[in-house]
Amino acid sequence: MSKVKIINKALTYLGANRITSLSDDTLEAKSASNTYEDSLRSVLAECGWKFAMKRTLLNKLDKEPAWNDRGMKNYFQLPSDLIEIFGVMNEDAIWEREEKTIISNQSNFGIKYVYYCDDTTLYPPYFIDAFAIKLAADMCYEITNSEAKTEALLELYKGEFLPIARTKNARNASRQQIEDGHWVSSVVGAIYG
Repeated sequence: MSKVKIINKALTYLGANRITSLSDDTLEAKSASNTYEDSLRSVLAECGWKFAMKRTLLNKLDKEPAWNDRGMKNYFQLPSDLIEIFGVMNEDAIWEREEKTIISNQSNFGIKYVYYCDDTTLYPPYFIDAFAIKLAADMCYEITNSEAKTEALLELYKGEFLPIARTKNARNASRQQIEDGHWVSSVVGAIYG
């Protein structure tokens, strides 16, 4: 689905006029042009979207911290397209995000992250639905001058569209096998052993 089609889907939720292009000289096109990127970034940050996920090893910087906090003395450059980090290469690593870098106790550092994906051909239908309703909510007041409608659209996004999209997104990975801990095994062994 194209960018204009996603915008028109959002405008339909508002009961507003559709656009033919973002360069149209209309309130709807101007509002969409001003809002689209921020709305997209907001929705991308909500979840570890499988279609917008990358893994990368970060470049180590030649930079020293002012002081060594918990062994964190190595800086790494974050990718320019980063939206949100959803995992790190070494789960035992001690790390923090500082500005556009990561500081860590590790000498190598990799992340799994959602990137700014503006290729609409990669968007699954459930993401398009959630994004369109969020975009509608973000444009709503400027186009309709209605706080009530804006709040209703945000509620619809948070209460229905986003949870459905997150659930469908989660189905795109294998489920983690949870094993019984030693305590459970010993209790079950004592009862049935």
